Amino acid sequence: MSLPPARPVYLIDAAMLNAVGRVCGDLYGALPEAQPVPFAPDRLAHFIAPPRLAGELFDRKIQRSVEPQGLRLLDCVARLAPTLGALQLRPERIALTAAIPEVDAPSPCWDAVEAIARQPDKLLGQLFANTPPLHALTLLNSSVMAYVAEALRCNGPMGGYCSQTNAGLDALIEAVVQISEDRADAALVVSSSPNITPALYLREGPEAAEACYGEGAAALLLAAEPSASAPLSVRIAGFARGYCVVQERVEAVARRVLEQALSGEKFTLGDIDLVMADAQDPLLAKLLLGPSRPLRNSRAMTGELGASALLTEIIFATCNERHCDDPRARHVLLMTRSRAGHLGALLLMIENTEKGA
Repeated sequence: MSLPPARPVYLIDAAMLNAVGRVCGDLYGALPEAQPVPFAPDRLAHFIAPPRLAGELFDRKIQRSVEPQGLRLLDCVARLAPTLGALQLRPERIALTAAIPEVDAPSPCWDAVEAIARQPDKLLGQLFANTPPLHALTLLNSSVMAYVAEALRCNGPMGGYCSQTNAGLDALIEAVVQISEDRADAALVVSSSPNITPALYLREGPEAAEACYGEGAAALLLAAEPSASAPLSVRIAGFARGYCVVQERVEAVARRVLEQALSGEKFTLGDIDLVMADAQDPLLAKLLLGPSRPLRNSRAMTGELGASALLTEIIFATCNERHCDDPRARHVLLMTRSRAGHLGALLLMIENTEKGA
C-alpha cells in the first residue's frame, strides 16, 4: 500500500511518555538504567509509574478503572488537546486511530502458568480460569478509545489495532489515509506499550529472550495543513508495508516495501539524510546500512515498546534540534521488521519553515 496523492498530511504535534521522560528532547539525554524484573531478576526492563490523568479532561473514576497501558496513552492524549482545540475543527472531521496491545487483567498470567504446572491434566480449565476473556480485552480497549473521543471530541472515522510491533504502523497509515482521502481534516494517532508482565515474555517466545522491554506511550496529531507557528514542517511523504514468513522471500519483500515507500518522491536511499532502523537486524542492516549512513533508533533509551515503538521513533526522528538549524529539506526514513514477519517503511520530509526569515 502506498501513500495516496490526493492531499498532503503533516505532523503538527506529538507527545510521549517512557523511561527517559515526557519531553521529546529527553530522547537525546542520558541513557536511563534498566531495572530487574520482579518475577525474573535475571531480566532487565524499563518500567514507568502509571501517570496521573489531567482532571480537566478525564473523570477521576477513569484513573481507577483503566489499565496502566491505557493511562499512559491518555496522558499523552491530554498534552495534545490544546493543539487540537486550536485547529477549531468540526468533531466529525477529526479521526482517531489507536495502537493498543493486549492486556493481562484481570489475573496476572503468571498465575495461569503456575496453575497449569500444578495441574497439567486440567490445561483448558486453568487457561479459562486465569486468562482474561476476549470480551474483556475488547471492552477495555474500546473504553480507552471512547475516553479519548469524548475528551477531545474526535467524532470522525475511528480505527483500533491490537497487536505488538506492527500496530503503530497500521494506526498511522489509517490516519494518513483518512486525511489524504478528505474524510478528515485532522487525526489523532495514539499508542501504548504492553504492560511488563510474565505474559509479555511468554507471548514473544524464545526469540526474544534477550529483549529489554519498556513501558511507554506516544501520540501524534496529524493534519492537512502544517502548523503555522512551528519552526519545522513535517510531511508524511510515503509509506509501505508487507508481510513475509518465508525466509527465502523475506529480503525481496523487504526491498519492495522500501521501494514503495520511496517511490512517491522518486527517491533512492542516497537521497535520505537519516535512517531509523534496528542495526542489529541483519536484513535491515543489509538493506539500509552504508559507510556514511548509520542506522539509529531509540530502543537503547526506552526499551522495546511494542505497539508504541514506531510513534516514539517518529518523535525521536523529528525533534532533533539539528533539523531547525539546517535550511535544507531533510528526508528521514523509518523501517521496521517484527519477529512475526511484518515489514513497514515510512518516509518523512522535514523542512525548516524559518529558513527564509
